[in-house]
Amino acid sequence: MTHPFALASGFADPEIARWRELAEKALKGAPFDRLIGQTYDGVPVRPLYTSADAPNPAERTGVAGQAPFIRGAEAVRDAFLPWDIRQTILNPDPQAANQTALYELERGVSSLELVIDPSGNCGVAASRVADFQVLIKGILLALATVALDAPGDPLGAARALADAVPPSDRATAKLAFNLDPMAARMNGQSGCSLEAAAGFAARTLSIFPHASCLRADARPVHEGGGSDAQELAVLIASGIAHVRAGEAMGLTAEAVNSTLLFTLATGPDVVLEIAKQRAARRLWARVLDACGVAAPMRLQAVTSGRMQTKRDPWTNILRATCACFGAAAGGADVITVLPYSSALGLADENARRIARNTQLILQEESHLGRVTDPAGGAWAMEALAEDLAQAAWPLVQEIERAGGLPSALDQGLVQGWVAQTRAARTRDIAKRKTQLIGINIYANLDEIVPATPSISATTAPATPLAGAIPPMRFAQDFEALRDRADSLSPKIFLATLGSLAKFSARAGFARNAFEAGGIKALGADIAYPDQAALITAFRASGAHLVCLCGDDATYEAEATEAATALKAGGAQQIWLAGKFQAATIDRNLFAGSDILAELTHAITLLEEPA
Repeated sequence: MTHPFALASGFADPEIARWRELAEKALKGAPFDRLIGQTYDGVPVRPLYTSADAPNPAERTGVAGQAPFIRGAEAVRDAFLPWDIRQTILNPDPQAANQTALYELERGVSSLELVIDPSGNCGVAASRVADFQVLIKGILLALATVALDAPGDPLGAARALADAVPPSDRATAKLAFNLDPMAARMNGQSGCSLEAAAGFAARTLSIFPHASCLRADARPVHEGGGSDAQELAVLIASGIAHVRAGEAMGLTAEAVNSTLLFTLATGPDVVLEIAKQRAARRLWARVLDACGVAAPMRLQAVTSGRMQTKRDPWTNILRATCACFGAAAGGADVITVLPYSSALGLADENARRIARNTQLILQEESHLGRVTDPAGGAWAMEALAEDLAQAAWPLVQEIERAGGLPSALDQGLVQGWVAQTRAARTRDIAKRKTQLIGINIYANLDEIVPATPSISATTAPATPLAGAIPPMRFAQDFEALRDRADSLSPKIFLATLGSLAKFSARAGFARNAFEAGGIKALGADIAYPDQAALITAFRASGAHLVCLCGDDATYEAEATEAATALKAGGAQQIWLAGKFQAATIDRNLFAGSDILAELTHAITLLEEPA
């Protein structure tokens, strides 16, 4: 809040020093900096923000005085439809895709995005005008936008869609051709040139006055593992590349902006996603100001593909809900929620229903769009948005010094940034510094994964062109281990030492860790009266792997002898939950260790012939 809250006037003014004193007391000796998070760009995320943290309006990255342009496309949101609910359509058969599209529109979706793949492997098998006529049959184009995602042949698909629209409907048709050579390039597709895209826009604007032709899509950076600032920088650099290409074709910067859709991925961190979208608008406002243009950015948010999991896919519903909330509160003009089973394949009606209802509930029942700028004035949001913009702007400048985004991609500049951040993310996931519910923590070994039709969940080509940014999913390495484990039915015996109170914490930690790799942990809550009972239970378990669990004092007294007895009883490999070491203990498992490496080693041992 930017001014005092009258109802709080009867309370004493809070003191930051007193709050910090209480916070440090709660930390029980741990450093205060533990409360300060940090993004992969080095942007601090503090536990408390005050008015002193809010950026000075005169020093902001955006353009002061243009509030509608740094919070949304309109000064006041539409109370009936505050944002466009856009759903993707991937059915390979055009007729089935059309039926799905009509069904979605009848149940609350306000626009459609047709994923086109002439082969039908990862989208609608459409290439001819007749195919697109089938696709749009029955859709009121003056009411519902039909958008394209055709990475294989974007220009061919755009022309076919344009020709499929009856001449009488062209003046009112709401289309989004979404020509984006830069995103195609990053995805390893040949796509079309910037010049060809701009030329199509120059010819099409007069024929389809309500259509948008171009797209600046930074999702390849996000899906490749890039950081927020890297995603923002590529988004803005892509927009600049489109403006240059448009000007070469006789279009003004204002005309290019009017036909340009910006697209960002949105993840489950609500606060950062709100800040990221606000930062995007500030950055683009600065670019347009340099062009002498005062106009809003039209922004689409698509829920992250890299956060999607194949195992425990129902948790994706929660991730998507958080992502959608962040996108809506951040002021996105268009939101696409991917179905929870997207990583598995073609979504069924249940998955599509949950995806669209996520938006409908937030929009119509939670009234999330009733406030034009719910995050505006919040010191945390303002500060984080400015910090992200300040982190992204030097990257935009570096891309421009390289000759613009096409040249930066030729030189591998952006790819290098993304690869470095991806490696850091992979390390954090392996060590569980980044926790993925149902994947590297709290895995459910008894789950039944829903069956889905076999269709690729990504439009990335099987053999991408050189310089592509390969997509990732955070869960992929742990899920690969689970796939290996499925054919083994692996198990590990937790050799608990001492009383339940002494071993419970580490036994729970060890069970959680090993089951993330599909290895069933046995005996996590059993206390043995003596070592003989422990060895008897181990032999009866049929396990060949063992993990000792206890507290430090018990380890000093019993771990070495217990490990020796377990080895004599047939243990192939012995871990210890903690950092105590002895000659008969092979490996250690503790918070901060590379859990993925330990699980990989365990699965590899079990795969070897006896």
